[in-house]
Amino acid sequence: MGMKRLQRAGVSTAWLTVVCGLLCILAGCASLPRTVDLAGAKRAEVVAAFAQLQARQSQCHCCIDVAASVTLTGLLHSGTVSGYLQAMSPAFLRFVGLNPLGQPLLILVSDGNRFRYLAVAQGKSYGGKVAAETFVKYAPAGFRPHESFYWLSGRLPVGPVVVEEVGRALDTGGYWLTVRVGSERRRLLFDPSLGVIRRHQVLDDDGDDVFDTMYEDYRAVGKDDCLLPGRITVTTRQHRGTLVITLSDWLDDADLAAKDFSFSLPPGFELVEVP
Repeated sequence: MGMKRLQRAGVSTAWLTVVCGLLCILAGCASLPRTVDLAGAKRAEVVAAFAQLQARQSQCHCCIDVAASVTLTGLLHSGTVSGYLQAMSPAFLRFVGLNPLGQPLLILVSDGNRFRYLAVAQGKSYGGKVAAETFVKYAPAGFRPHESFYWLSGRLPVGPVVVEEVGRALDTGGYWLTVRVGSERRRLLFDPSLGVIRRHQVLDDDGDDVFDTMYEDYRAVGKDDCLLPGRITVTTRQHRGTLVITLSDWLDDADLAAKDFSFSLPPGFELVEVP
């Protein structure tokens, strides 16, 4: 089941041939942000504004249904594929890449635990657990499949978030917050004037970012006017390259269910289980 859209698509190179081509992307770590530490009343003000953001986001719609263009620029593979993207809280994901005639070229679906990837040109469908050795090997460190909806919507996953450090950003404006999400430390560039997260970094034990996501071009979507990013740029230390996702033409208050994040194997296609 998919949204009825006709999109113009440009596609190139072998990175589309396996699901890891959508994940084996990304580039070196960024330098540490320049900040001035906050304390006292100003720190409390920023933390309170961040708590309000979390409360607002928890009330936002569960689903995204949007036209998408995915561009990979790297040393080994580069290319662009356009189509549409659907996502549902907490981790459901479906991306359909289209050829210039509007016909499916590839389909990638995941529920946060398992994935399936249909490569039309190969006549094959790859599938397996996101915890499988092959998926983990090629997926960039810091990518969390169980948070895919939140990653795409510029939000934090539901659950306790503890603010550990707050600093005023000297280079970009806004405030850098070091937070703990579960057992992980993250660094967030928080813009209280707009009420959004502009950058989200997953940190290693040394405090260096291993997965860095930048959010731009926010716009209000749906009846609740929640802000969603129109451009998502991802880099990591693990791979050399950049992944840019450009989103447009949202369907307001998209109505999706778990059954929408699957597909039937076309006749004659080979099913390959990824170890």
